[in-house]
Amino acid sequence: MQYLVKLRYYPGDPLQAISEKDLQALAAKWSLKVGLEEIKGEMTPSGEKTLDKELDTISQTVISLETDSEETLKNSLHDVIKTYRSPRTVFSLWGSNKDGAAVAWRVIEELDGWW
Repeated sequence: MQYLVKLRYYPGDPLQAISEKDLQALAAKWSLKVGLEEIKGEMTPSGEKTLDKELDTISQTVISLETDSEETLKNSLHDVIKTYRSPRTVFSLWGSNKDGAAVAWRVIEELDGWW
Protein backbone atom coordinates (compact mmCIF):
# COMPACT_ATOMS: atom_id res chain seq x y z
CA MET A 1 0.00 0.00 0.00
CA GLN A 2 1.27 3.48 -0.85
CA TYR A 3 0.73 6.33 1.60
CA LEU A 4 0.83 9.99 0.53
CA VAL A 5 0.38 12.84 2.98
CA LYS A 6 0.42 16.52 2.11
CA LEU A 7 0.65 18.85 5.09
CA ARG A 8 -0.35 22.41 4.20
CA TYR A 9 1.01 25.13 6.44
CA TYR A 10 -0.31 28.65 5.92
CA PRO A 11 1.76 31.74 6.81
CA GLY A 12 2.34 31.88 10.55
CA ASP A 13 1.25 28.26 11.16
CA PRO A 14 4.55 26.41 11.72
CA LEU A 15 6.53 26.99 14.92
CA GLN A 16 9.65 27.72 12.85
CA ALA A 17 10.59 28.16 9.20
CA ILE A 18 10.26 24.91 7.26
CA SER A 19 13.69 23.91 6.02
CA GLU A 20 14.63 21.82 2.97
CA LYS A 21 17.70 20.66 4.92
CA ASP A 22 15.56 19.43 7.84
CA LEU A 23 13.21 17.61 5.47
CA GLN A 24 16.09 15.91 3.62
CA ALA A 25 17.42 14.71 6.99
CA LEU A 26 13.94 13.35 7.75
CA ALA A 27 13.89 11.56 4.38
CA ALA A 28 17.27 9.97 5.10
CA LYS A 29 16.31 9.02 8.67
CA TRP A 30 13.07 7.25 7.72
CA SER A 31 13.84 6.22 4.11
CA LEU A 32 10.83 7.92 2.57
CA LYS A 33 10.18 10.41 -0.20
CA VAL A 34 9.82 13.98 1.08
CA GLY A 35 8.86 17.05 -0.91
CA LEU A 36 8.64 20.77 -0.17
CA GLU A 37 6.62 23.25 -2.21
CA GLU A 38 6.23 26.98 -1.60
CA ILE A 39 3.08 28.52 -3.08
CA LYS A 40 2.81 32.31 -3.28
CA GLY A 41 -0.66 33.79 -3.51
CA GLU A 42 -1.92 36.94 -5.17
CA MET A 43 -0.80 39.94 -3.14
CA THR A 44 -2.57 43.30 -3.19
CA PRO A 45 -1.59 46.51 -1.38
CA SER A 46 -3.95 45.50 1.45
CA GLY A 47 -2.71 41.88 1.73
CA GLU A 48 -3.28 38.55 0.06
CA LYS A 49 -6.49 38.05 -1.90
CA THR A 50 -7.96 34.69 -0.79
CA LEU A 51 -11.70 35.10 -1.29
CA ASP A 52 -13.03 32.79 -4.02
CA LYS A 53 -9.53 31.42 -4.71
CA GLU A 54 -8.63 27.78 -5.31
CA LEU A 55 -6.77 26.20 -2.39
CA ASP A 56 -3.63 25.65 -4.48
CA THR A 57 -3.37 29.39 -5.23
CA ILE A 58 -3.24 30.65 -1.63
CA SER A 59 0.15 31.25 0.05
CA GLN A 60 1.28 28.11 1.84
CA THR A 61 4.14 25.71 2.38
CA VAL A 62 3.35 22.09 1.48
CA ILE A 63 5.31 19.17 2.91
CA SER A 64 4.74 15.87 1.07
CA LEU A 65 5.55 12.52 2.69
CA GLU A 66 5.35 9.33 0.63
CA THR A 67 6.12 5.76 1.67
CA ASP A 68 4.76 2.23 1.46
CA SER A 69 5.12 1.69 5.24
CA GLU A 70 2.49 2.88 7.71
CA GLU A 71 5.04 2.71 10.56
CA THR A 72 7.51 4.87 8.62
CA LEU A 73 4.75 7.38 7.89
CA LYS A 74 3.72 7.54 11.56
CA ASN A 75 7.31 8.05 12.72
CA SER A 76 8.03 10.74 10.14
CA LEU A 77 4.79 12.55 10.99
CA HIS A 78 5.78 12.50 14.67
CA ASP A 79 9.06 14.23 13.76
CA VAL A 80 7.38 16.82 11.52
CA ILE A 81 4.76 17.67 14.14
CA LYS A 82 7.34 17.90 16.95
CA THR A 83 9.38 20.31 14.84
CA TYR A 84 6.70 22.45 13.17
CA ARG A 85 3.45 21.43 14.99
CA SER A 86 0.39 20.06 13.25
CA PRO A 87 -1.27 21.93 10.40
CA ARG A 88 -3.94 24.40 11.42
CA THR A 89 -7.06 23.51 9.43
CA VAL A 90 -8.89 20.43 8.15
CA PHE A 91 -7.96 21.58 4.63
CA SER A 92 -4.34 21.01 5.61
CA LEU A 93 -4.42 17.39 4.41
CA TRP A 94 -5.97 18.23 1.03
CA GLY A 95 -4.08 16.35 -1.71
CA SER A 96 -3.25 13.37 0.52
CA ASN A 97 -4.48 9.96 -0.55
CA LYS A 98 -7.17 8.28 1.56
CA ASP A 99 -4.82 5.93 3.43
CA GLY A 100 -2.23 8.63 4.09
CA ALA A 101 -4.84 11.09 5.34
CA ALA A 102 -6.28 8.49 7.72
CA VAL A 103 -2.86 7.84 9.29
CA ALA A 104 -2.07 11.57 9.46
CA TRP A 105 -5.43 12.32 11.10
CA ARG A 106 -4.77 9.73 13.83
CA VAL A 107 -1.22 10.95 14.48
CA ILE A 108 -2.30 14.61 14.59
CA GLU A 109 -5.08 13.82 17.06
CA GLU A 110 -2.70 11.75 19.19
CA LEU A 111 0.12 14.29 19.32
CA ASP A 112 -1.11 17.80 18.88
CA GLY A 113 -4.68 18.16 17.78
CA TRP A 114 -5.73 20.70 15.20
CA TRP A 115 -4.69 24.29 15.71
